[in-house]
Amino acid sequence: MTIAELENKNPHIVDMLMAGHRLNVDNSSTNSQDETLSSTNTTENSVTEISAASSNGDYRDYVIQPKETLYSLSKKAGMTISELTTLNPKLLTSVNTGDVIKMPTNVVSTTTDTVAEVNYEETGINKNQALYDNLVTETANGIYFYTPFSSEELSSPEQRDKMINANADLQKYIDFFQGAQIAIDSAKTLNLNFDVTLIKKNIGKPQLNIESPHQKNAILVPFLDNASHYPAITSNENLSIIDIESNIIPKDSSKVYQSIPSDNFQKTKTLNYLATQNAQVIVVSDLEEARNKNLILNIIPNAKFLKVDKAGFFEANALENTLRKDKLNYLVLDSEKTIVFLNSTTALMSQLSDFNIQLVMLKSSLLPKQSEVSDMRYRVLRLIFPSITDPRNKKGVNDFERHYEDIFESKPSRYSELGFDVTLDILLRLSQNSSFENTINTVISEHPHLKFEYQKSNDSIYSNNGIRIMQYHSNEGLMELD
Repeated sequence: MTIAELENKNPHIVDMLMAGHRLNVDNSSTNSQDETLSSTNTTENSVTEISAASSNGDYRDYVIQPKETLYSLSKKAGMTISELTTLNPKLLTSVNTGDVIKMPTNVVSTTTDTVAEVNYEETGINKNQALYDNLVTETANGIYFYTPFSSEELSSPEQRDKMINANADLQKYIDFFQGAQIAIDSAKTLNLNFDVTLIKKNIGKPQLNIESPHQKNAILVPFLDNASHYPAITSNENLSIIDIESNIIPKDSSKVYQSIPSDNFQKTKTLNYLATQNAQVIVVSDLEEARNKNLILNIIPNAKFLKVDKAGFFEANALENTLRKDKLNYLVLDSEKTIVFLNSTTALMSQLSDFNIQLVMLKSSLLPKQSEVSDMRYRVLRLIFPSITDPRNKKGVNDFERHYEDIFESKPSRYSELGFDVTLDILLRLSQNSSFENTINTVISEHPHLKFEYQKSNDSIYSNNGIRIMQYHSNEGLMELD
């Protein structure tokens, strides 16, 4: 058939061809319906091994069992994740109960025995008990990813490499989806029932229509740049739009959930904390006009401003003349340069014997890497900074990092961490006995890296305000401020 003939027989695929659609390819048929394959039944216990007649060389067909994941399948096969996904590229997109994959001929188990996944919630007190207590596993949900990759491109190492070589910025989408894949695996071990679909973004289409067989759905939209034209999304069922650093402007009656706290909120929350303390606030900048001067003055009108040169040095006596001996002095360092941080903090430490000084950063991303600066400076100056993550949760972060390295043979990036936390949180919220919006309004959740504490910004936008104000303490390490 030509494409035109195929679309004529299947009008439901004209806007978007989705995994699960049934296609009419019979020349004698003239009508088609927008049908979707029934969701996978996660409770059935089908036989794992298929007849030896279906084997091919050293491999045979294998039916994926309930609760099996990419990690557990690789262990069962005695292969690395890379080897298994090279043999079965579709596993890179999702692991679906009932799908047939190739496995080594020595896999003969007929049970649903699986390798246990790491439970990232059991890192002390389960802070997500409210979500776990009300999981609904009987009803399937839909989760969509709006990305530069189609499922075929994501499943093909050759196509992925070709696209990344042409645009290195696409690597963050790969990292995000690899983190999301671990979340999907973890959700399957909880018997959550859902279908995963990748939608390749097309900036030429102003409208995106999603025909879902499920009553509750979410579409994750990561990292749209300013040049992207975000389409208006319509759906036949409830659809929640999850913004991951995309700055989506809601269209029509859509609700957008901004899952990552904004830089502006980090700054505002930190400044509001400083404003409640009986202290002098001094802003140190390496620019003629401090980057956040207007925001600072709106919250702390009496703030003072000092300029350092490009290397981070103060003019003679400028620092001493500005500091007060009768008050705590908060020094807000407003610079993105490590050399400015080093030289400015050296000057501050030299004044500690005469003045009560405490260092403040308005964004966690401004903190130099530990490979560049010892945290001893943070401790001595009792650094205050906002944090999206909980830097004290070493076990949860380390467990995730080890598991990620086992699967993908590389360390997770920040985008991988976002992919895991956001995807797992959305899957848990979709799988509740109440609406998605109700869980947003009533439940605060925490995962290895992120805290999700949503507040309604307006009728169309919910923002995650899950920011912690942290302080280094010379003896106790890190502590959270009220």
